[in-house]
Amino acid sequence: MGGRAERVREMRRRTRLFVARKFQIRYVGLILIFMFSTVILTGYMVYVTTWVMFGEKLAAVYPQGLLLDIVKKVNTVLLLRLIFLTPLVILIALVLSNRIAGPIYRIQRFLRKVSRGNYEGRLRLREKDELQDLAEALNSLVSRLHSERDGRREKIDAVKRETDELEKAVIAEGGDRERLLGRIVELRQDLDRLRE
Repeated sequence: MGGRAERVREMRRRTRLFVARKFQIRYVGLILIFMFSTVILTGYMVYVTTWVMFGEKLAAVYPQGLLLDIVKKVNTVLLLRLIFLTPLVILIALVLSNRIAGPIYRIQRFLRKVSRGNYEGRLRLREKDELQDLAEALNSLVSRLHSERDGRREKIDAVKRETDELEKAVIAEGGDRERLLGRIVELRQDLDRLRE
């Protein structure tokens, strides 16, 4: 039941646009810089080409003051459209950054949990999130670490049982000395393997 409640909380948390604020703000900034530089470059090329080609023809038809008025109106319309498109671009950038920042946030939380020795559970990302391959690789790694830890624990328990038997044999003083020495050598080898 606790795992389900945590997943529900996590899904609620993922509905926020800002999951990893610092990362997402940088990401949105990069998208805005790219957008504005593309708009400026494209706009400049279209604008200059248009006015160079039509400028002379329009100057012959329209009086100078009217032509400048038309140019100012065109500039104002272009600027207003750019200003109105900016919030849309920011929203799109936030949604896209959430698909990257969300998984990074989940992966960080998962790795903190694993670093504390908790190998239970799997890293789950939403279907449309990026970094699915990384999540699967981490799940595989954690599963292997969990298996290795369980194997080491079993070996340690076996070594403890053997040392208990040796202790009992030494206390009883009736144990076979060669057998006891052989078991001690085997236990040392097991301990050396556990260190690897």
